[in-house]
Amino acid sequence: MEFSDPIVEIGLPVASLALWALVYGIIRLARRPAAVTPAPATMDLPGQEPPAIVSLLANRWQITVDAAESTLLDLAARHYLELRQAGPDPRHTTVHVTGRAADDLNRYERQVYDRVAARAVDGVVPLTALSFSDGGQAAAWSKRLRRAVVADANRLGLSRPRFSRPLVVLLGLLGGVAAAGAAAGAWHYVARTDGDSFGAVAVFVVTTAALASLAGRDLGERDTPAGRAAAAHWLGLRAWLAGHESFADLPPASVTVWDRYLPYGAALGVTRTASQVIDLGMADRRRLWSSYGGRWRRVSVSYPGGLPRYGQALGWVVFRALIAGLLGWTFARVAGGAFLGSTGGSSTGGTRLTDLGPVTLGIVLLGFALLGLAGYLLLRALLDLVAPATVTGEVLWHQVWQRQSSDEGPGRPINHHLVIDDGHAERLRAWIIPEKVAGECRLGDVVTARVRPWSRRVLGVTVQRAAPDPDPYDDDEPPSGSALPATATRGAVQPDRLLSAAEVGAATGRRVSLARPAGSTGQVRGLASFVDGSGATVLALQVTRGTMARFNLTVGRSTGVPLPAVGDEAYAGPDRVVGRRGDLVLLLVRRSGAGGIEVAQLAGLLATALSRLPSEPAPQHSGAG
Repeated sequence: MEFSDPIVEIGLPVASLALWALVYGIIRLARRPAAVTPAPATMDLPGQEPPAIVSLLANRWQITVDAAESTLLDLAARHYLELRQAGPDPRHTTVHVTGRAADDLNRYERQVYDRVAARAVDGVVPLTALSFSDGGQAAAWSKRLRRAVVADANRLGLSRPRFSRPLVVLLGLLGGVAAAGAAAGAWHYVARTDGDSFGAVAVFVVTTAALASLAGRDLGERDTPAGRAAAAHWLGLRAWLAGHESFADLPPASVTVWDRYLPYGAALGVTRTASQVIDLGMADRRRLWSSYGGRWRRVSVSYPGGLPRYGQALGWVVFRALIAGLLGWTFARVAGGAFLGSTGGSSTGGTRLTDLGPVTLGIVLLGFALLGLAGYLLLRALLDLVAPATVTGEVLWHQVWQRQSSDEGPGRPINHHLVIDDGHAERLRAWIIPEKVAGECRLGDVVTARVRPWSRRVLGVTVQRAAPDPDPYDDDEPPSGSALPATATRGAVQPDRLLSAAEVGAATGRRVSLARPAGSTGQVRGLASFVDGSGATVLALQVTRGTMARFNLTVGRSTGVPLPAVGDEAYAGPDRVVGRRGDLVLLLVRRSGAGGIEVAQLAGLLATALSRLPSEPAPQHSGAG
């Protein structure tokens, strides 16, 4: 064998494939979605894009569970569905099909609507019953929703595939060139050894197909100029909603009052309570809510993959390093003394590189790679041993990851995933805690964990502050994850003391009843719905104070006309009236189908209710927004 033979037979294929991989990596890196600088915070809805599209833009052109959640809320805001909360607990919300024709819905909106309709009995389904019991069905449903949302975003010019068709074709052609280099090396070897030339053809075909398949993989979406501009404006709305004192605590049924602000808030990831309640079977453990550090925020979580070191005791890592070293030493000595020195009495003083065939040389190189891996594993294991770390924060996620295989059941747990939030980072990495110490903490505990950073293994946990006991939920189990905010009653305004069912019934011309009791959550001092005999909401009532009250007044001023001599100030819009008395603002919203309620009648109901509000001191700025 000539000195040039290994260069052609090994060097040419390796160089060809490496060059293609370099080009592919550079293009993939260059075509990542661009970061978007948010526009100034604003309360104005900046566009007509559906909430699912807004979710795509706000999440760096990635589809999340927010797309389905926000679409469900948007269908309620547009009166295709109705959300009713039967008590102070948002988990007791039901979804009602209103009967409005759904012919004008787009594909993903119709998909969510059909899910509700399919689960409903007599037009009603509990919100928590919309989840899928089968993981495969949930995955298929989510994939179909993603395709529909992406297609709509492409149609609107707000998104585009990371790899366009011409680029995929170009990478496929370059893959053919790289495959030709690999086939040339194989052909050279076949010609030198009088082998079958079909092998070189097979190398070309298989390599071309593999590289073309890799180039054509769906890598998701990326930005467009129009998409970046729209995303900036929507991120400005997110900044305003995130700064709103009580918006994150709004339950799903508050869409009656907040209209499309709530679905857009869900799309932008700032509706904590509503997002926790709505469950379409697509719970995303990679995006968790946390209040540790003094403010609610959503954090991204990455989980260790399938590498053998993750969660393993260092003894197993060292054992695998020794096995790799033993195999590497054995493979490296196949060529005799080529690199390690001669072991025989060869007159030439050792085996030369040019004396090795391609297969033998490949085995030698594999041996040296295994020796390098063994050295790397031993070094990292030593650093993990001498330099453990500590992590302090709140436990956000605690779930079994690995189980012992068993023919009689799920098997005994071996390792758990543990996510700890330090209160600062927006991106977290999960740790792996073994079963023998997994019981030392639970969700909501503030802990200090001793960890090994490289293997991601938790050595021990010390609880600094135990999580409060979960609130009782009648006979239901408390939900997993962070508990929803408790409903306070202090400062609540009783709706039946503001308006009676008889008064609302007289205005509507139908018999109504008070369906939702008063409650106080954050800045909401009272919340109620009046329903007719079929259970359909006729009139929604909300009493607020603080930032939420100023928001309601600002919307009233911008969309309505003043109502003189009603409260301290009042305004009437197409389907709602809003008024202030002192520091409290009362909002009445007429639902679609509530025929018979004219604006004058709404104004009369508002004046009556405002006169019955308890007196509270007026703000210094007269409630101006």
